Amino acid sequence: MNLRLKQYLLPVVLLGITALAYAQEAGTSQAWATNSSKRMEVQAAQPLSASTKASARITLHPEQTYQTIDGFGWMLNQGSAKLLMQLPATDRRAVLEELYGADGLHASMVRVAIGACDLSESDYTYADSKDETLSNFAIHQKDMTTVIPVLQEILTINPKVKVLATAWTAPTWMKEGAAWYNSYVGGTLKTEYYSLYAEYFCRYIAAMAAWNIPIWGISVQNEPLNDHNDPSMAWTKETMYSFIAGKLGPKMKDAGYGHIRIIAYDHNCDVTDFPIHVARSKYVYGTAFHLYAGDISALSTVYNSTGKPVLFTEQYTGKDGDFSGDLGWHMQNVVIGALNNYSTTAIEWNLCSDPGCSIHTSGGCSTCKGALTINGSSVSARNVSYYIIGHAGRVIDGGAQRIEATSSTGNLRYAAARNADGSIGVVAYNDSDQGRLLAIALPDATGQTVYANHTLPGKGVLSVKIYPADWTALTSTPSVAPATKIIENGQLIILRNGVRYTAQGLVERSL
Repeated sequence: MNLRLKQYLLPVVLLGITALAYAQEAGTSQAWATNSSKRMEVQAAQPLSASTKASARITLHPEQTYQTIDGFGWMLNQGSAKLLMQLPATDRRAVLEELYGADGLHASMVRVAIGACDLSESDYTYADSKDETLSNFAIHQKDMTTVIPVLQEILTINPKVKVLATAWTAPTWMKEGAAWYNSYVGGTLKTEYYSLYAEYFCRYIAAMAAWNIPIWGISVQNEPLNDHNDPSMAWTKETMYSFIAGKLGPKMKDAGYGHIRIIAYDHNCDVTDFPIHVARSKYVYGTAFHLYAGDISALSTVYNSTGKPVLFTEQYTGKDGDFSGDLGWHMQNVVIGALNNYSTTAIEWNLCSDPGCSIHTSGGCSTCKGALTINGSSVSARNVSYYIIGHAGRVIDGGAQRIEATSSTGNLRYAAARNADGSIGVVAYNDSDQGRLLAIALPDATGQTVYANHTLPGKGVLSVKIYPADWTALTSTPSVAPATKIIENGQLIILRNGVRYTAQGLVERSL
């Protein structure tokens, strides 16, 4: 066999070996742990037990259900896509399988920009020259050679991935009051162009469909209260409501895009009146949030006021950040906190960066660290947001429903959901320095309590997937080939789709 060793050196490949080796057996649970010294460290699959010696407990109440979860993922900006396209094709495929595949992190959301965002190589829209018929509308060449092919490849790996498209600015000629030095920065949409800008969104949806990329949702504006980003455009709650209710919603409906979700606000948790006001429109599916200011409980405030979905769509990690500190804060807020405040999504910021975080617009972020670091033609690191999203996506599927979970154990944060196939995913964070034996209690088919017992590391996160005793595997055709187990020199090797998984976290791929 012609093989080339891939020195990924990441224990997360144990995701693959665990899922394969223990093969989703009813009456068992599987777990993965990360803290300052562990990276998705696999814990041996355990049978559900009628007893436990654990001092820390989480009790699941599957009968009490909440929101349906759309999924987890990252922002695929043009800079990230450019870096991915630098990888050899076989390596890029392996990385995307690792991120979005059923045997990998199983991420289920992708956020993209409509035109440039601040982590694009330069500023652009899809109609930069003035043309009030939009006959010149076209996906920019920078996106055609980066974002489009990467999105297409992701969707071949997992066709269920949801694509959320967000605008950073309208074409500059549609704006007024923009910053003097760069018309892509700031300013507002001219009232006379409301209808044309709504048409711009429809053209975008049609263009992406032509490339077999279905758009799941449209977010009208990234950070409408931040007119200093590069690019950016400002909105008030009144103007955004007027645009959606009077132009965008009706035009998308008339164009046959009424099924595509219109999402409003997409900014920080320190403001709630803006999203509540705009959500009054019948065309608004829900409202989105970031957490650079405010408290994650704002999502509950808006959800309870509007009755419409809330989404968490962006949070960055910095290149000089502390792994343990970032892991703890993001797990408690972006993942667990957002889910427990009714969010249907948890999306981190950029998917990829180079070692110097050098790809950005002239006024864009120069410290935004990707989930992956790509150095030239290879992936040189998996960073903290890789694990933040990985711990959620690995055990909670898109389409899962959050269920009630309770605990009297201090310094413990957690969220749980039942997947469509009947398995249950639990994500827990231990804010104590001390590791603990954690028992997750749930009723079995007869009403008796059983326990999934796993070790929760100090200042760490544990993801657990539970297969109840009455769980049966789905009978649909699997999206991946069957696995083959072999022993080489006393070591277990698992082969699937041309990839060799080993317990040391190395991957070998046939070329």
